[in-house]
Amino acid sequence: KDIQKHLLQAFSVLGIPKEIKLHNGPAYASTAFKGFLQKWGIKHKTGIPYSPTGQGMAEHAHQM
Repeated sequence: KDIQKHLLQAFSVLGIPKEIKLHNGPAYASTAFKGFLQKWGIKHKTGIPYSPTGQGMAEHAHQM
């Protein structure tokens, strides 16, 4: 639920994305989170499991 709250805040500033790339953590793999993304029409893309280079762009963006 915290993730959804933070995403809604981001959507209000940045707009609603067409897709979002996240890792396969339990919070992002839950039925509730998948339903949240479906409700907003957002496609969920995942990186390569256990591959830090697969998440490189997202990790770099978080550092900014």
